[in-house]
Amino acid sequence: MPLKKASGNMYDFITHTWNPVRGKCWYDCSYCYVKRWGEQSHIHLDKGEMKVDLGEGNYIFVCSGCDLFASDVPSDWIYSVMERTRFFPKNLYLWHTKNPARVLNYHFSNRDMLCVTIESNREYPRYSKAPQPWARFKALEEWKHPYKLTIEPVMTFDADVFLGRMSVAGFPVQVNIGADSGRNNLPEPSREELIKLINGLARRTKVHLKKNLRRLLPEHELYGGECG
Repeated sequence: MPLKKASGNMYDFITHTWNPVRGKCWYDCSYCYVKRWGEQSHIHLDKGEMKVDLGEGNYIFVCSGCDLFASDVPSDWIYSVMERTRFFPKNLYLWHTKNPARVLNYHFSNRDMLCVTIESNREYPRYSKAPQPWARFKALEEWKHPYKLTIEPVMTFDADVFLGRMSVAGFPVQVNIGADSGRNNLPEPSREELIKLINGLARRTKVHLKKNLRRLLPEHELYGGECG
């Protein structure tokens, strides 16, 4: 089974995806794009994927279809997946989660980049069972390494509070902002709110606007590049 090339609404810096853990995510986010793929089986370790040759010179998004660090994923699976990447030291790896508190229990190398999703500083439990934003920021206060932050799908926020939380946690090396591609009727920020947040971030770090954000912010100088 070959390594899958990145496609669709993926991060621009990612070249491939690798999904050794599959199945229904415990978070059950109402806006999850993976649900459209029919990935509703029980969470499991895919033995076939664990044999994939990860090659070299790639930037691999590990478990792009679920959260490897969700509370229902057994620790030995996480160790096995991380150990597999050690056999391919000439790659870079993106580890993405909404549960950074659990990430603190594992060792990462300079080939690994943590990316945490925080859709808003506000709590929206009706849309997801993932840890609340305050809990994610609290964990990031203990993370002593570079990290990226993704705000997608962006939901209505309080810009000053959002920026304040990042300041306390330590600003990420890059912030990726994207909108709800599935049109799931989420509470979404106004153009003015978005611009205030983007400008506040751009003074402190790199900001990347994903193409799907054009629906909320039709024109902005950051499209097609980065600022900061």
